[in-house]
Amino acid sequence: MTKPKPRPKSAAAAVTFAIERELERRSLKPIEIVKLAICAYQSYYSTVLQESEAAVRAESSDRAGIRRGTQSSVDRLLFNANYWLDAYENRIVHACSNADDAQALLKAIAVWNTHTLKLNTLTSKEVIETFERFCPPFATSGRLGSGRGPVPEFRRMASEIAERETPENAMQLHEIIDDMEAEARVYDELGATGSLDALFAVLPAWCMQDAISLVRGDWWNDADVMMTIANHMNAQFVRDGFGDAACRYFIDSYRESIDLYGRDISTEQNPYTARQIPELVTMVSTDREKHPAYETEGYETLPSWLISKEQLIWNTIVCAVYGPSSVRPLLAQELSEVVMGNYTESNDVITELAHASFARYTADRASSGTPSEYAAFSDQPEDLRRSSIEHIRSVPEKLKTLGYEVMPAGSCYPDQRVNALSTSEVECLAILEHRRWIAERKAAGWTYDLTKDVTLKTSPYLIPWEDLPERAREWNRSAARSIPALLASVGLAVVK
Repeated sequence: MTKPKPRPKSAAAAVTFAIERELERRSLKPIEIVKLAICAYQSYYSTVLQESEAAVRAESSDRAGIRRGTQSSVDRLLFNANYWLDAYENRIVHACSNADDAQALLKAIAVWNTHTLKLNTLTSKEVIETFERFCPPFATSGRLGSGRGPVPEFRRMASEIAERETPENAMQLHEIIDDMEAEARVYDELGATGSLDALFAVLPAWCMQDAISLVRGDWWNDADVMMTIANHMNAQFVRDGFGDAACRYFIDSYRESIDLYGRDISTEQNPYTARQIPELVTMVSTDREKHPAYETEGYETLPSWLISKEQLIWNTIVCAVYGPSSVRPLLAQELSEVVMGNYTESNDVITELAHASFARYTADRASSGTPSEYAAFSDQPEDLRRSSIEHIRSVPEKLKTLGYEVMPAGSCYPDQRVNALSTSEVECLAILEHRRWIAERKAAGWTYDLTKDVTLKTSPYLIPWEDLPERAREWNRSAARSIPALLASVGLAVVK
């Protein structure tokens, strides 16, 4: 008798096992990695109780399939192929007294019910074509191949059923028809500029309404599962020949969206679920117009979790279809923002950079025959440690004088990055740093003297740049010269 396989210890373990087992058999497209992950996640949490609860209510085969982790249903989820079914199923079932009528309407609004949509049979080009055909759901523009979307057929059937329903249910059915048609007009208007532009406009509205499986799935809230997906997607991008810069861009943005969404997600009741998509799209559009920096700073009036969730979903679904270069930009755009906590709280970027800078400074002094008084950054008195940190904090402002800024390396393209500074730029930054250092030291109570004394707060270097010994000037130049490499060590870049 074959012993049953032990249940994985976590959903992330189940996801890892499913993906790696399939990779042993064949290569996978990134979108297939996402599909396998969702199937494994849903299967992990599928229980007998869930099955028995579902059996007592009218339910579409698609919803049941997604709940069980059926691959064909998850295929349709990823392409958003049965959007109208997914978005309106609860309202349709509630508005019908007869379960057979409810099932008939669910079938009428489904684009794919008897057809099979198999990801593993599609080429990469066909994946893109299928995605653009269904997501977003262009309902009346003829993009579904039959000359019209499912909404007109639903209107016809729902109107017939409404005639034999109770007045209350008939009113609900007509409200559903009106809401569908208003929503369909939004998608057709947005679709004039292309599928990705339309999705970009409507994805946050879907996230706020939280009605469709594409955004409602609990897997989005599981950081371990999402990071497992990201790592496997990135490994596939590398195998597919995408450049190092594009892959780093992708994984940095993905990690940040997971981190920020995990911090911002709220257990409070979502106040937007009862609002219709046209209203939500308008709210998003208005916020974006009033606050153009929303992509890198977050929304101004909408929920704090919204920008990170839509970026997480976009970075998963869209990048799995189009590749890593379609990833959304990181939210942390400046060094000061990084320090304030837009990266993981355990990573004190400023202190890490100060340690690295001190190690370089110690090496420079040794090479010039001037031994350092302290072997390590932590050995310094608090006053000197603080001074080292202030030096790091001043880097973005000094770079601005050259027309440069500091950004996460993943948020800019390679040709924007400055990997080395010119001789004149190094000289300029060295002089600026010396002037800044003099002002900072004097403010801390230090004065000039021929000898350095930490207790008395005296230094022989509190003199103008022109009077500095050459070895001291070179220490400043070395610090300036090292800035691009120093920032790169923590995933930041000097950008022009």
